[in-house]
Amino acid sequence: MRIPETIKTYGLILVIIVASFWFASRFIEPPPPNHITIAAGNAQGDYYRYALAYKKELAKDGVTVDIIETAGSFENIELLKNGKADAGFIQSGIVTISGEGNTESNTEDNTERTAEDTDETTGMHSDAADLESLGSLYYEPLWIFSRDANTTDEDIQNLTGKKIAVGSKGSGTKALALELLDINHINDLEHFIEIGGAEAVTNIQSAKVDTAIFVGRAESKNIQTLLKNQSLSLMGFARADGYTDILPYVSKVTLHEGAIDMADNIPDQDVTLLSPVAQLVTHDRFNGAIKTLLVRASAKIHGKPDLFSSKGDFPTLDYADLPIAEEAEHFYKYGPSFLQRILPFWLADMLNRMIIMVIPFLGIMLPLMKIASPTYRWRTRSKIYRWYKNLKKMEDITLDNKDDIKTALSSLDQIDADVKKTQVPLSYTDELYNLRVHIRMIREQLHQAMRDHK
Repeated sequence: MRIPETIKTYGLILVIIVASFWFASRFIEPPPPNHITIAAGNAQGDYYRYALAYKKELAKDGVTVDIIETAGSFENIELLKNGKADAGFIQSGIVTISGEGNTESNTEDNTERTAEDTDETTGMHSDAADLESLGSLYYEPLWIFSRDANTTDEDIQNLTGKKIAVGSKGSGTKALALELLDINHINDLEHFIEIGGAEAVTNIQSAKVDTAIFVGRAESKNIQTLLKNQSLSLMGFARADGYTDILPYVSKVTLHEGAIDMADNIPDQDVTLLSPVAQLVTHDRFNGAIKTLLVRASAKIHGKPDLFSSKGDFPTLDYADLPIAEEAEHFYKYGPSFLQRILPFWLADMLNRMIIMVIPFLGIMLPLMKIASPTYRWRTRSKIYRWYKNLKKMEDITLDNKDDIKTALSSLDQIDADVKKTQVPLSYTDELYNLRVHIRMIREQLHQAMRDHK
């Protein structure tokens, strides 16, 4: 069975094109999920409140967000590490603080174990080795409230022997509180109470604890309640610069006089505070398009000024103590892509993922389609033109030798028979008939030579 030249030529080109597109498709990222999970914090805390804001923002692009209520940063890291959450909020410094902050004590065994679990090249705890930061979102200052008025000008040494609410187990508050107390050589473990949030507020108001430590925004209900409680004092950090040298993941911020309540002049003087930042993090295996979507949402949610930052200060890539996700770095440097500016998220993402298909389209498909027609013409005509070489030889033979003429006639008959079997498209039959006319002309020439020899 003869295969038509059309199928041979265009079929081969089609196979090459399909194979190139198939190969390129192997490098296309999978489509982004339309359902993700964010690890937040306590339902009354800032992390949870912001998680709700992200849920609302991502819903505009058709992405459903489930929020997991957690004890805080350490549990969020654990959920991310185990793939039970796609993104989460963590406090800066958590991945570098010596000790996990959710352990029962700072014993020598715990210290040794933590050191073994720390990457010496990055200073990062191994639990967070595959995490990436999508940016720092806002300052969340460290607040130390005490029933002892003598702590106002900051002498943490005065907390020795006091009952201190250091934050709930697994929270970033507890991790930072223990670190701060430890560098001041305050290790009265029996006086450290693992409570935080509303429970810690209740306990310090009822004098069940002497001091309560919190990490959070000034706008937090718990912080506002304690700032307005005249029986409590807020500790300021006169040695803030020293602390920032020792603890590079905290910054020095100032709560200005009257900033909380101008009518009641709360606070009644400027108070210098230490502040880590809240970070939005994800694991490095998470879908890149959703990372970009989360970064874009963070720009809308956290771009407003507050008591400690001006408009545009946050979100930022500064202060992050985790590797920066490539998508976040690109967004902060260049902003949203052209497609993301003009198209809905899903359409922009689809086109962005399909852009790799431009390579086989421009590099293979268009060139092949351009040469397909000339190739087809060449292959078709080559069936005809290949005979002319033999005809030329027969025309040039020595006509003086009768045996050579007989051999040429025999070969010519074979060529004529083969030409009759040759199939070409109708558009090329005129060239085939021209060949047969030339065969006849050479035959007549050879027959005339034979007659001349008689």
